[in-house]
Amino acid sequence: MRDMRHENLNLYLGLFLDSGIFALVVEHCPRGSLADLLGDGDMRLDWMFKSSLLMDLIKGMKYLHLRGLSHGRLKSTNCLVDGRFVLKITDYGLPMILHAQTISLPEDPQELLWTAPELLRNPVRGGSFSGDVFSFSIIIQEVISRTLPYAMMDMPAHEIVERLKQPPPLCRPVVSVDEAPAECLSLMNECWNEDPDKRPSFDDIFKQFRGINRGKRANIIDSMLRMLEQYSSNLEDLIRERTDELEVERNKTEKPSST
Repeated sequence: MRDMRHENLNLYLGLFLDSGIFALVVEHCPRGSLADLLGDGDMRLDWMFKSSLLMDLIKGMKYLHLRGLSHGRLKSTNCLVDGRFVLKITDYGLPMILHAQTISLPEDPQELLWTAPELLRNPVRGGSFSGDVFSFSIIIQEVISRTLPYAMMDMPAHEIVERLKQPPPLCRPVVSVDEAPAECLSLMNECWNEDPDKRPSFDDIFKQFRGINRGKRANIIDSMLRMLEQYSSNLEDLIRERTDELEVERNKTEKPSST
């Protein structure tokens, strides 16, 4: 696991096991998870920036699968974002590590929303390549709409999981057609196909996704700079607001009390 080296994988530095506490030691990513970034309403993300994050995820998963390892627990909360806004996948190989340490995690229905239907019906330790592709499709929905998985269904997680297990009808997120290029929405639909054999590989996904933005020469650096400017502007507004509040409070305390 420590030999895995790729720009879009978060490095494992070691394991920690002491007094019944088990932990992974990994690289720190200061911007948190992809889920954190998408949930930050003050962070403006245009399509070029979103597509850059998705491409990072595709490249990381392509490398993992090339090395013969499926992720098994892929979700937006274990896709981390470093200080340069590069997405790095973490928790890869975790099911095998937990099994080796005879540690079992409680199954929260909310955590299963990224899991492929066939793996919900018949769980496989470590997941599968096609199962990872399904998980990726749910992350596409999150990135495009900046909502939680299946948020538009307005249904509790356990009910969604049961519907995924027992089609028909098929239970999938609904994404507005004007929120992303049509080719991206088409790819998302391919990736969550009910038949695992009909889902594309990450090698195919890489080729398709690379073609989606071909001809659109917008530079990701320009996109990042615009976003950082917005972030800086938001901070300045916040500081100005807090300064005004402090000034008001200072004036109150300095004002002589009337007798």
